[in-house]
Amino acid sequence: MCFLEKPRFLCRYARVLLIAFVLVGPLAAQRITESAARQISDILSIKRSLTTNQRKLSSHLILGAMAARNQTAPGLPKTLFRPLTSDAKGLTLIDLKTSWIAAAERQILALGGEVVYSSRRNGAIRAKLSSSNLEALAQLPEVQSIRPAVRARTSGLVSGRRHLPSRSFPSFSLMNSLHLAPFIGSIASQGYVAHAANQVVGGGIDGTGVKVGVLSDSALPDRVSALIASGDLPPDTTVLQGQEGPANGSNEGTAIMEIIHDLAPGAKLFFATAFNGEDSFADNIRALRFVYGCDIILDDVTYADEPVFQDGTVAQAVNDVTADGALYFAAAGNLGNLTYGTSGTWEGDFRDGGDGGDLFNASQRPVRVHDFGDSGTVRPYNVLTSTSAWLGLHWSDPAGHSNNDYDLFVFDSTGTRLKGASFDTQSGSQDPFELVYQGESCGTAAAIGYCPAVGDRIVVVLRNGAGRALHVETAGGQLAIGTKGATYAHNAGLNTISVAATAWNSAHTGTKPFTGLANPTEIFSSDGPRKMFYNPDGSVITPGNVLFATGGGTTLQKPDLTAADGVFTKTPGFLPFFGTSAAVPHAAAIAALIKSANPFLTNVQIRQIMTNTALDSMAPGPDQDSGYGIIMGPAAVQAAMSTEP
Repeated sequence: MCFLEKPRFLCRYARVLLIAFVLVGPLAAQRITESAARQISDILSIKRSLTTNQRKLSSHLILGAMAARNQTAPGLPKTLFRPLTSDAKGLTLIDLKTSWIAAAERQILALGGEVVYSSRRNGAIRAKLSSSNLEALAQLPEVQSIRPAVRARTSGLVSGRRHLPSRSFPSFSLMNSLHLAPFIGSIASQGYVAHAANQVVGGGIDGTGVKVGVLSDSALPDRVSALIASGDLPPDTTVLQGQEGPANGSNEGTAIMEIIHDLAPGAKLFFATAFNGEDSFADNIRALRFVYGCDIILDDVTYADEPVFQDGTVAQAVNDVTADGALYFAAAGNLGNLTYGTSGTWEGDFRDGGDGGDLFNASQRPVRVHDFGDSGTVRPYNVLTSTSAWLGLHWSDPAGHSNNDYDLFVFDSTGTRLKGASFDTQSGSQDPFELVYQGESCGTAAAIGYCPAVGDRIVVVLRNGAGRALHVETAGGQLAIGTKGATYAHNAGLNTISVAATAWNSAHTGTKPFTGLANPTEIFSSDGPRKMFYNPDGSVITPGNVLFATGGGTTLQKPDLTAADGVFTKTPGFLPFFGTSAAVPHAAAIAALIKSANPFLTNVQIRQIMTNTALDSMAPGPDQDSGYGIIMGPAAVQAAMSTEP
């Protein structure tokens, strides 16, 4: 048995290793089963039968449309053919790419749909449409692709949520007794002392003159008003009009703003939601800088379909605001790391694991199964050792121009029943991406679609094309064969300051300033580094070389910095507030103190000061878990005051 926190973590690691041993052992001796090969072949038969217009639809929409017509396929589980999620009007939320926005909008409205958001900059529309009219929309020549709207996720881990990491929390009374006065508002983040921001604020530097913009799920009016009344948010907190977020949002944005106000009480705060799709997210980033003049912008949001090996829509907005002088911070994510054996990521080059049981495409060329092994023994699938809300596959083709066709399949622990599949067509104008979503009502008798379970087998198939660098992602799950490289998308962009998390009391000494090596990152904090093979415009960085093994592309140091999590806020549900979502506002608040101390510093200078003065933690020097280390207020502000603009 484990009685203390540290041994309890060690016991958890032992359990992870035991599960991996049990699952990987037999995996090394097996190929995919004949049953799996037949079911993959049946799926590929459906894919080959699609018309040109139907290939514009994602495989999820294809299967959903078949379900709406009460169609299935012999030899395939009926659970694959699940109805599409729809609202009270029977409309499904979709994302589409088009070369003519106006024509696509007219067609959506003519088919009885609704336009939610349009971006002429990117030729993208988020809309609602009946599943029965999806193929009619695809017939429009200007429409390039349609798929279910990818939902945003934050990097917050809070009590009461099912994705809270396994750990023991002290009682509220014990944690509350560790607070040291004075604090801002009725409840304050322990990071105020842990990052020694109290010493800076006590010296008269409090963020005055600095504007900080926050993007998260929501900051709803009633919660903002309540926090202003309690003194936990400043009276002039600004929520951009119409951008407070979904009505059922968790108010994670207000919890983030509370932390900033605690550490930099003089800073002016702004909020906009990032939950209306990537194009809206990107436009809100630009609005915070170019309309509201924010000096520092931060977010804790990721979309699963953001490119891994290239800057996408959101990352390009980050590039725009940083080029104009803003600092941009993002949560590194809670996808685990290799150091602690919690990796939910696999990165590496495609390795030919054979034909997987004589699978053939229309040209009678063998369909190749990816080999996850690296020791000479073929391992044709990876295994979930903890469950995941979705599974994603990315590869090193340019966004919007993939002509190498990969597919993603998930089988049960016996490898005989297909539980989920993503088999979109990539023929030159699509994204290099496949996604298997979690179904609805998992864990109940009414479960529909893919319900993840420990032991599920993940199979990657190259249907047509060349080997590429691969990135397999789980949404907070773990893999039997894991690697480093969990931090991705705009969160790991060149111009983003990516923030990892360490518990405010990681040294178990109460609320005291961090010391560095006694403050390791959280076991769930995403690691780096991040390999990039393409420039933002899609041009290749190293022509002819887009593989890991041959040194293609460029490697970015990610994460950049580490900050506190597990802290208190007054926002309901965020006491305690764990995850890199809680860490990123601490780092951004220290940046606000730096800029307040020396307003004439450039964003490049402030970033350099933060990395130069960070407390080294984890491996010596910059590392894949904590970056340059933990940012501390006094050292950074002192360096800022002695730096010439």
